[in-house]
Amino acid sequence: MKTVTYASIKADEAWGTVSQHLQRRNDLLTEATNFLENHPSDHVLAGRIVVLQYHLRSTVRQLVRQSTTFPPATSVDQQLNRQWMVVHQMHYLLRQIDDQLLAFGRQSPALRNWREARSLRKRVRPVSKLSLN
Repeated sequence: MKTVTYASIKADEAWGTVSQHLQRRNDLLTEATNFLENHPSDHVLAGRIVVLQYHLRSTVRQLVRQSTTFPPATSVDQQLNRQWMVVHQMHYLLRQIDDQLLAFGRQSPALRNWREARSLRKRVRPVSKLSLN
């Protein structure tokens, strides 16, 4: 039987939170691309968002692939440390995506207005407001 500790529950909760936020960012990027396709002046920006979305997906795949290539954990502490390492890497990725979306919003008032209206409706919180600890 596996031993469940407060630390392991906390790590699992952080993993779930980061995973949800990554999925939301992926959805946001898809919706932003669809929105910008209707604005001819912002087609270049839509292409950059597609590239950002590709970067998000490929980085998550790479993190998962890396985590599966580690030798089996010899202790619960080692397993928790690995899980936290990936959680923090994903959190960093979320911050990069949020920074890029803010930069894109400065370039396109239409995107900025759409994102602000969307965040009021859907309550997408920036990753800087997340607490992993």
